[in-house]
Amino acid sequence: MTSKSRDRLLQAGAQEFARHGLRGTRVRDVVERAGVNERMLYEHFGSKEGLYRAVLEEQSADIGAAWTPMLERAATLGPQEGLRGALRAFFDLVSDRPLLAALLAHEGLSEETLRTPVGVDQVPVPLRGLFKRGQEEGVFRTDSDFALFYTAAMVLLTALSGPPARFADLVGERPTPRDREQLRDQLVDLLLDGLTGPGGQKDQHD
Repeated sequence: MTSKSRDRLLQAGAQEFARHGLRGTRVRDVVERAGVNERMLYEHFGSKEGLYRAVLEEQSADIGAAWTPMLERAATLGPQEGLRGALRAFFDLVSDRPLLAALLAHEGLSEETLRTPVGVDQVPVPLRGLFKRGQEEGVFRTDSDFALFYTAAMVLLTALSGPPARFADLVGERPTPRDREQLRDQLVDLLLDGLTGPGGQKDQHD
């Protein structure tokens, strides 16, 4: 069973790393926020870097667990409709977890690689299946590369799940749920439009 001190450190670490990144976060601030003795951080995670890795892995596992049943449902639909639903669901999940987008942004800017790079085995099988089926059925261009599509989709939908403050005048300082849905749908449609070629069949938009 996970100890309370470990849970507190993970929660506090997520808050501090999301604000300051790995290098800018101080151990003292993490343990003070967690309300635990500093030695507990080293006992559970070995180092600040160990805590950072654990935070990223926990956050990623959480969204992965929530996304899995949505991916399974998407796999039962037509290729374009299924991909659209899966990507919309991913955007919503990230939007509901504002710390995750910030954590991943800091990770992307960091010079240190603390987690194993994403490999083929980590890409959701239902997404690969929908993409391949779409190409086989003439829905998607056959010259499209799934790895590039997946990378672009994850980066774009994660980065824009909470638009930067610089663009507040364009999208609203506090976007309404309807604003967020419109942004999500436009982003997903942009991604899918890049997959469809001349003569490609298209599923019905909702």
